[in-house]
Amino acid sequence: MPPLSARKNNTPTGVLQSVATITCLRDRDLLAHSLVSTLSELIHSSRVSMYRIVSNDHGGEAVLVAEACSHPGNASASPEIGIPIASRADFSTVWHTEKEYVSPIVKNDYLSVYPIIGQHGTVGLLETISDAHSEMERHLISAFLKVYSNYQTLLDESETDTLTGLLNRRTFDNNIEKIIAEHALPDDESGSPAGQRPARRVLGAELPHWLAIIDIDHFKRINDEFGHLYGDEVLILLSRNMQRIFRQRDKLFRFGGEEFIVVLDRTSEENAKAALDRFRVAIEQYDFPQIGKVTISIGFVRLDKPDVPSAIIGRADQALYYAKHHGRNRVCFYEDLVVAGKLSGEHYSDDLQLF
Repeated sequence: MPPLSARKNNTPTGVLQSVATITCLRDRDLLAHSLVSTLSELIHSSRVSMYRIVSNDHGGEAVLVAEACSHPGNASASPEIGIPIASRADFSTVWHTEKEYVSPIVKNDYLSVYPIIGQHGTVGLLETISDAHSEMERHLISAFLKVYSNYQTLLDESETDTLTGLLNRRTFDNNIEKIIAEHALPDDESGSPAGQRPARRVLGAELPHWLAIIDIDHFKRINDEFGHLYGDEVLILLSRNMQRIFRQRDKLFRFGGEEFIVVLDRTSEENAKAALDRFRVAIEQYDFPQIGKVTISIGFVRLDKPDVPSAIIGRADQALYYAKHHGRNRVCFYEDLVVAGKLSGEHYSDDLQLF
């Protein structure tokens, strides 16, 4: 028999209240956790897991986004590791058919996998393990997933740049605050409610994030010589190369005009430098229609401690400024420039920042 809380919430009023709670959220991680938590209360399940599908050369992976369990022992064994879609017949079937998959498992439990449909097909999966696979529960889950998908589409439209499809400046402001807050907490402090596991990668949790500002060299000259339509095409093609070259978990933003920002997920300094230089070389070698060759300059900083966003961006901008005035088509690391005496750096006195 379902617990009292589930029976109480599984009423028309309770369902509407749950929908209202979900759709008041603007943060995608909180939205996913809220939906999973809500469904775990509404249906009689031992585990509800949500996965995001990440495309790759091998067909795709399912990466755990949120999970709610009736008992800690029911949690996924390795939440930080992506599951190859091809390795699970149920995931592969749902991904390709966009239809629910149900299979009985041990002790009269049922494993169900539902597709999460986006604008371009299946973008995620919802997995439930339940001992009461009723028609009502199926319809309830499907309805919630439709609400979730529609709401995600609205978030996509409000958070992305119309021209390039990258995340926009407002979304950057929200994301950078979250990343700074993440570094303000001990690595083992999750703050997650009981029964929920944060869907964060535990491997490399001690490593920093990195923020890079990318600027197209001589972009005004491109607009003046070829016109703004070709200038826009350069922005679009550069954005597509960003999406192709950087990792799925790196965040890509159009900051304004011909400036872009990449926030690299936790990695080493060596890997950050290599990733940014790999992108610089890719753009240098790319043949832009009508325009020909285009180069970029990049300035980047380490992001591993509490700070104000304006100071972080200011340091990256100083490194970018140095790159632009010392040959362009190069990647400059702020801390390296300070150590080498090429930038003076910043000096702090208590909470007062002096330049």
